[in-house]
Amino acid sequence: MKQFEIILIAALAETNRVIGKDGKLPWRIPEDSRRFQQMTKGNAVIMGRHTWEYDLEKRPLKRRFNVVVTSNPEPYQAEFGFLQGQVGLQFVASLPQALELCRTWQQAFWEKVFIVGGARIYAEGLLLSDRWELTLVEGQYEGDTVFPEYHHLIDVQFKLVSLEQHAGYRYETYQKNSATSLLAVS
Repeated sequence: MKQFEIILIAALAETNRVIGKDGKLPWRIPEDSRRFQQMTKGNAVIMGRHTWEYDLEKRPLKRRFNVVVTSNPEPYQAEFGFLQGQVGLQFVASLPQALELCRTWQQAFWEKVFIVGGARIYAEGLLLSDRWELTLVEGQYEGDTVFPEYHHLIDVQFKLVSLEQHAGYRYETYQKNSATSLLAVS
């Protein structure tokens, strides 16, 4: 079976790493939303319960295999069981279970698995990822959810491979160092 790439994708405030306020992004960047849609379409997405409930308002992303990580998946499976087979929606208790589920169900349907939030899932997935796709929004924003500290991993375990500047924000792509990837497999 072909191995999929694990990609962490996030938009965060450049100065204080804020990613959310009251369950929503504290900014509106239509180009970044389109980029997210384009990159994740046809692939698997893994998210935490808060992202599922507040950001997505309990609606799975279309044309994606949606996996929601929650400490108590049974009530969600019961509530949304009718959707699971129709749209590709599953509930699991941990990020490792989510990745294993994606591996089991992969069967050539997708080559990439995206970790799409929130803060706890990002923190757990930071080192598990092969690549980070970060949108750094200029300025400092107020919020109640913060992306985990990651700068200490740059040039140690991840390297910047692409930078694309836009008015008010930029895209940064980081790739796991090949030596680090080999150590993780051993």
